[in-house]
Formats: sequence, C-alpha cells, structure tokens
Amino acid sequence: MNSDARRQKIIDAAIAVLLDKGVAAARMNDFVDASGLSKGGVYHHFDSKEDLLIGVLNHFLEDKLSRIQMEVDAGKSAYRQLKALLHDQEELMAEMGQYNQLFLDFFTQAQFLPRFRELIQYQYNLFHTLLADLVRLGIQQKEFNEDTDVDAIAAGLRGVFDGIGIALMIAPEKINFPRYAIDSAMAMVNGIRKV
Repeated sequence: MNSDARRQKIIDAAIAVLLDKGVAAARMNDFVDASGLSKGGVYHHFDSKEDLLIGVLNHFLEDKLSRIQMEVDAGKSAYRQLKALLHDQEELMAEMGQYNQLFLDFFTQAQFLPRFRELIQYQYNLFHTLLADLVRLGIQQKEFNEDTDVDAIAAGLRGVFDGIGIALMIAPEKINFPRYAIDSAMAMVNGIRKV
C-alpha cells in the first residue's frame, strides 16, 4: 500500500471513529486501532488529533465541496446564480446527510483546536463572501432591493443551513431534509428580490 493509500485508510477509519464516538471522546489510539496500521504509521501522516481532524475536513472539502461553483459571473443573473448555488447545496446536503452530526461536532469542538478552527473559519468566510458577492451583484443588476443588507442576508442564508442541521439532530421527524433548508433560503432570497 502506498503512502497516499495509507493516508486515505487512516482518514476513512477516523471518520468511522468520529461518527461512533464524537470528536471530544475520540483519541489517537482509537484512530490507530480502527486503521489497522501501526501507531508509527498513523503518526507518520498525522502528528496529532488536530492534524487528523484537519485531514478529515480537507478530505470532505476536496471530495464533496469542491463541486460547488464558488465564483461569481458578473455577466449572468445574480438571482439565477444564487438559486443554482442553493440547489447545489441541496444536493450536497442530501449526499452528506449521514455526516450531519459529525459537522455539528466539528463546529462545537473547533473552539478547542485553534488550527482546525482556522480552517473552518476560512471555509465559512469563503462561502459567506460568495453569498454576499452574489447579493451585491443582484443589487447592481437591480434584481434585489437596493436597501438590502448584503452581509445580513449572507449570514442569514448560512444560518438557515446551520439551523436546519441542528433541528435535524433534535427533531428529525419534523424536518424534511434538505428541502426545508432550500425552501427557507429561497424564501429569504425571494424576500429581497424586486418583482
């Protein structure tokens, strides 16, 4: 098995452990045991639990989130781009639904892991900026109301997805996942749209 394959085996094992035990309870020895590799083999790729969590998060970012269009095209309708982005998010949420608890755990535990928190903040800010840029473009194109608070809408759209993820953990029988997230986000977008 080559180095890349061993690294991926460790990440896959870590995801299974994290889904079973949670971020706070999982220990490096759990990851070593689940990987089937030696302790030295795991530590060769990841110096610490935080390094491994960064590896897991990067795995998700590269494998799943990279499919979302993250650039604004000033020559196209901002409303249509925002709608497409939200529907891409819906597909991603449906595919990633099994990892909902893990991502919520990442958010709550990040405060204790500075480098991991930086990576999450970077991704969060990247998506916030994309949403804000699309709303700003929609204002310029006169698709959205000119008095719209761009950052408030971007934060609200992010909050819809985060809130639905939390609600799904608390009362899954009340949540039509991921449709409620998209319907709520689109209601917010349609609320600032000029008719």
